[in-house]
Parts: sequence; C-alpha cells; structure tokens
Amino acid sequence: MRNKGYFITSSILSVISLIVVFIGVATGDVWLSIISFVFLIAGLVMIIHWSTISYKWVCDKCGEIFEITFWQNVLGINSGINYKSLYCPKCQKKNFCKAVPK
Repeated sequence: MRNKGYFITSSILSVISLIVVFIGVATGDVWLSIISFVFLIAGLVMIIHWSTISYKWVCDKCGEIFEITFWQNVLGINSGINYKSLYCPKCQKKNFCKAVPK
C-alpha cells in the first residue's frame, strides 16, 4: 500500500476529531465542537485524497486502466468494496470500474 503514513495520519485525525466532537456536544462547548468538526472534515478530505492518488481504475466493459480526479472520487457512486460507477474515457460511457493499487 503506497502512502501508508498519509492514510494512517488522516484516519487518526478523523477518529480523534470525531471523539472530540462528541465530547464538545456532551459538555455543551460549542467552539470545541466546531473546531473538531472542521478537523474531522479535513481528515475525511485527506482520506479521499489518499484514495485518489493510491488507486487506478479498470473498466469492467473494455479493461481500460485510468486514473480519476478528486471530484470524480467524491461524486462517483460506490458500488461495493473497490467498485465505483465511473465514466470510462475509452468506452465513453458510465460503467462499473474496479480499483487496483498503483
């Protein structure tokens, strides 16, 4: 797995932020909740970015191997583990594609 440290850092940031959000809500500290929610979103964005730079996608119809952008990763409909409905540059159609590590 490439960029393992990047993934671990973003995962830890997300989990800690989520815990602090709940602590802030439970104690009534609005600022703590807002700040930790911002860090939670930052951690999730980092995880999506890690996914974008760590995987290539293979079209189920034609076998074309291609990379996607961050926004294609965010907006693509997940269809199970390592499957996503994406626009294939070769087929010129939206197909199910499988993620493979780079």
